[in-house]
Amino acid sequence: MILHVTHNDLDGAGCGVLIKKYLDVADTVYLNYDEIDNYLIKNYNNFNKIIITDLSPTIETAKFLTNYVELFFIDHHKTSEGLSKLIDSYHDISKSATLLTLMWLKEIGCDVEDYREFAECVNDYDMWHLKREDSLTMNMYFSLVGIDRFVKRFLENPSTKFDKYEKMLLEIEEESKSKYLDNALKNLTFFEDVEGRKFAVIFAERYNSELGHHIINNTEAQYAVIINAQKKKISLRSQNDIDVSKIAVNNGGGGHKNAAGFSTDFDFCLKTFLTNCGVLP
Repeated sequence: MILHVTHNDLDGAGCGVLIKKYLDVADTVYLNYDEIDNYLIKNYNNFNKIIITDLSPTIETAKFLTNYVELFFIDHHKTSEGLSKLIDSYHDISKSATLLTLMWLKEIGCDVEDYREFAECVNDYDMWHLKREDSLTMNMYFSLVGIDRFVKRFLENPSTKFDKYEKMLLEIEEESKSKYLDNALKNLTFFEDVEGRKFAVIFAERYNSELGHHIINNTEAQYAVIINAQKKKISLRSQNDIDVSKIAVNNGGGGHKNAAGFSTDFDFCLKTFLTNCGVLP
């Protein structure tokens, strides 16, 4: 019985579509970077094979699991290069996990051509090439409908062309996004980090990648720190010459040189804030 574990973003969902379409998996679970180790340790003994995409456990967890279950992972993050040399993997930092999954499925004999456009579209967004007009729209659709509806839609129809109802929803969402990004620029706080680099901080819960690049392209910030207080998630986006993955890794997260993230459990100094408000003693 196979378990599929993947990231809870567009690229991870793209892997979910492909794995569900072509393999007989018992379950697909969508997780964040900091959730995978605990989940695997608690659930590995219910399965005889685990496929991990767009995420990776720690080397210690992976070594432990290989004593009990067949483990295979497909990933493109630089932070998992060390792991790829120790366990069975399909690893390439130049392509998204969705495109790598498509390539791997083809190598093992699956006829994946119906999903090539889909995988190329996800790859264009996730690797931030943005050479296709529809890749930003694909991520907007993912954000709008959520993982489950997104996966169901593309399992039923691999076309990257949206129907008239989907287009109407996306048009409304595009207007909302434009206003959101422009308003966000009015609420930035700027700092200088320990290396003398200027960065901007903002609390936001939507369009993290687009917002990060909007900040970098329209302000003097060299990188952006986007705090999602509800999900306790920190997203980092940077100019080409700034490696924010080091910040993410140092805080238990992961990602790429210019797009990374981590979770936090310090509640953003909530007690101090409430004390200053006179609510707590």
